[in-house]
Amino acid sequence: MALAREKVTVEVNSNEFVWDPQNGLFTFDGAPALLFWDSAIELFLKTIEEVSGEDVSKTVYEATGYRMGHLVTSYYTGRRDLEQLLEEYSDIYRNAGWGNVKIVQYNFEEKRATVQLTNSWEHRIFNHTDKEKAGVLLPSHWAGVFTGLFEQKVWYKINKSQLDGNEYDEIEIFPSDVSPTENIFELARQKETEHILELEQKVKERTEELSTLVNELSTPIIPVLKGIVVVPLIGNFNDERLSNFIERSLLEFSRLKANYLLIDLTGVKGLDSYTIEGIQKLILSIRLIGGECFIVGISADQAIQISHSNILFSKVQTFSTLQHGVEYAIGQNGFEIKEKKA
Repeated sequence: MALAREKVTVEVNSNEFVWDPQNGLFTFDGAPALLFWDSAIELFLKTIEEVSGEDVSKTVYEATGYRMGHLVTSYYTGRRDLEQLLEEYSDIYRNAGWGNVKIVQYNFEEKRATVQLTNSWEHRIFNHTDKEKAGVLLPSHWAGVFTGLFEQKVWYKINKSQLDGNEYDEIEIFPSDVSPTENIFELARQKETEHILELEQKVKERTEELSTLVNELSTPIIPVLKGIVVVPLIGNFNDERLSNFIERSLLEFSRLKANYLLIDLTGVKGLDSYTIEGIQKLILSIRLIGGECFIVGISADQAIQISHSNILFSKVQTFSTLQHGVEYAIGQNGFEIKEKKA
């Protein structure tokens, strides 16, 4: 059987369809067109959703539908009177396989319109999926159509949906500053904000982990002998770290049932009034639970800094080295150190 080589022209109402088998072309009202199965379009939309996610794909559908609608209007405007074009839109979309379209009402002065869709290709596709909400591509498409017709930006609202058991999808068109461009920018800002918040949360969690680690490493609680605990101070202290230092020292001192707490300043280069005040708080707190504090490893510079402060460590034993402080605490605890005979 010989393949057809001649062009085939079919007119449906006022629309013309032309097949050109020799060149593999198909035109709809003089413009190159394509034919797709519903299943192919469904696969295309599903792929966008799988790759982009729900929020992004919705914005993509709205932008695509809106611009397609604007393109349709620009193509037919000038070829037909606007009133006539609105009358013929039902034929144009129905003949193209887009389902039944009924423009219920329109008002050029108020820039408003109502469109009812039945058996649209978007509904045909979503009706066989697990979608619970009406599609946005065709509603935004009609927003694009009427933006071109009214020569003013309009947007859409879905009043009724066939997915909800209604007889048709009803789309309300009204003046609005909303547009796909604004939606794309808003989506980009939203995604950027989400990304920033996610990074901030990770930084916060990591900072908390590092702060905990620093506190544990920089203010270790070291049991030396029975009843004697050493707390070496390392680095500088802020409000949070100083509060944590005092709390941990008190908890460990009580847990170990110690009698003496040696505060070792060997690892501290300088003492500010804030840290000196914190040391005083710790000394007073230890006394309240029946213990005693010694300050060890104190240097000449630190002694001068303490003397220049308004805080006086009355009745607090101080030692230049940790060794001297430990030896004194051992004696106070009822023990003595003897050199082992050879």
